[in-house]
Amino acid sequence: MKHFIFIPIILFLFYGCSIKMDSTFINPEILPNQNISVVEFLDSKTYNTYDEKKSKLTTYFFRKKDGKLTATNAIIFIPMESKDILYGPFSQVTSTINRLTNYKAKTIEETLSMEVKKNQFKKLFNTKDEYIIRNDFARDLRYSIQEFEEMIERRRDREDSGGEVIIPVS
Repeated sequence: MKHFIFIPIILFLFYGCSIKMDSTFINPEILPNQNISVVEFLDSKTYNTYDEKKSKLTTYFFRKKDGKLTATNAIIFIPMESKDILYGPFSQVTSTINRLTNYKAKTIEETLSMEVKKNQFKKLFNTKDEYIIRNDFARDLRYSIQEFEEMIERRRDREDSGGEVIIPVS
């Protein structure tokens, strides 16, 4: 019964919060050939982008709704704090960066720049400086960043609690 409550919420998030997009804003270079409609091509596709100026990874989920292109997105910002922990020798972020770049990059920004260069600096939109990166690449990096942020949050919670344990007496 509990699971049935989540279905309308999930449907609302994927379809209700989507923004209608003008297909002229999409970079035509991403189309396999120019005879394909942007709306038809992007229907049910997911693209990941990197915006260097804003230090963010964005995942776009495209859908066709009533003949129009709609998109929802999920954004994750690159952490700018706790760099010593973020890039420490035992950090999951460091091991992910090493795996993705074959030990050629030291930071998330360097890693993403290398990936953007591999994809020949292709933009998803004509109007934004967001460059396309591979979905599997973005997923691995996003997961590592989220794990790092959760670890930092747990650390803050421990520090805020003061380490005191209160045992109720009956």
